[in-house]
Amino acid sequence: MTEETQNSAAVPVENTETTTTKPEREVVMHTYYWSNDDVPFRVLRTDDEITSNQYPIVVAAPDPNLKAPKYDWVKQEWIETSEESLGQRLTSVVEKLEDAQKSISVLQEAHQDTLKSNETTDTAMKQLQTTVQMSTRMMSTLSTTVSALINAYQTKNTTGTNQGDAK
Repeated sequence: MTEETQNSAAVPVENTETTTTKPEREVVMHTYYWSNDDVPFRVLRTDDEITSNQYPIVVAAPDPNLKAPKYDWVKQEWIETSEESLGQRLTSVVEKLEDAQKSISVLQEAHQDTLKSNETTDTAMKQLQTTVQMSTRMMSTLSTTVSALINAYQTKNTTGTNQGDAK
């Protein structure tokens, strides 16, 4: 070594910090998860503490059984996005759709039965109304006839009594 090299190594550089024996703050790293449409799943490590989901950062880890997790921000849950899972979900959706169509068919049949029942009830009510109207007319005619008979009887009795007095 030359004397010049030795001297430059021994001279401290002026813009460096001197270290003191302060106890260093312990850094705690937290794990969070990034999930959005562009990046469905990414692990984040930071010393920041996050206590609740803040789009696109999710606090809770996905289920380890998920092959390709993505956070559903509407349902607030992790979902599977692998092609295999999409096929299974599509099959599930198709089954639910078929069940819904069956339910709709059952409801339509029940509605038709109700309509038929209502028609039958309406017909019966019209017949009943007609019968009541006919009965009312008959009662009116009968009442008129009975009144006429009573009047005729009373007139006959009154006339007969008056004639009997004359004898």
